[in-house]
Amino acid sequence: IGFAALANAARLVVVVPPSQLLPEPSSLPSSTHAVLLGSPGGARYDSLLRRDNTFVFPELALDSYLFTIYARDYNFAPLRVDVATNASSTALSSEKYESSTVITAWQTFRGNQWSNKGPELDSARDTLIIRVQPLSGKDYYQQRAGFSILSFLKNPMILMGLFSVVMIVGIPYVMDNLDPEMKAELEEMQKSGSSASSAQAAAESFQNFDLAGWMAGKSAPAAPAK
Repeated sequence: IGFAALANAARLVVVVPPSQLLPEPSSLPSSTHAVLLGSPGGARYDSLLRRDNTFVFPELALDSYLFTIYARDYNFAPLRVDVATNASSTALSSEKYESSTVITAWQTFRGNQWSNKGPELDSARDTLIIRVQPLSGKDYYQQRAGFSILSFLKNPMILMGLFSVVMIVGIPYVMDNLDPEMKAELEEMQKSGSSASSAQAAAESFQNFDLAGWMAGKSAPAAPAK
C-alpha cells in the first residue's frame, strides 16, 4: 500500500510572481505559509515561503485539497487542488498520460458546496506549477479623520450652543437699539402692568418690528395718534 501511494504521489509548486499590488514578493514576511487541507480525516500539508517566492508540496497523496495562503499583509484567493490517478481523472484524457498521476487546480469559493468548482486554472502530470497573485491588501487600522470645521459645526450640540449664545447676546442688543417710540411704548406697557392684553400688544409690536429696515437705517413710521 505504501509503495502504491508513493507511486501515485504528485508534486505541487505555487509561485508568487511580482504584480502591481505586490511588486516585490520577497518582501513578504517569513511567517507567510500555505496549507493544503485534505478531506475530513485526510492529510494536511504545510509549506513555508521559500527564497524563490514559491510554496512546494512534494509527494501529495490522492485526495481533493483546499489550498490557502496565509499572509500578514495580503489576501489570496483559495484554490481547489485535485490529485487523482489517470483512470479516475476527468480533466485529462487517459491516452495522453497513460496511468500516471494527474494534479489539477481549480478556482473555488468559500461558503459554497465543494462540488461547486470554478474555472480550471491548470492541470499536469505528476508535477503542477501554478502562479497566484494577491487579491487585496489587509488593513488592520482605521484611519483617523482630520479636524474639519464644517463637521464640527454640523454637530447638533454645537448648533444648539451657538443658537443660545446668539439669543443671549443678540436679544438685548436688539432691544437697546429699538426705535425710541416703540421702546417708550414698551416701557409704558411695562409700567402700566403685566396684564394679558398688554403682554399680547407688546408681543405684536415686537413682531411688527422691521429689523431689516432698522439695519438699513430707515426710521420707523410714526405711531397713529390715539
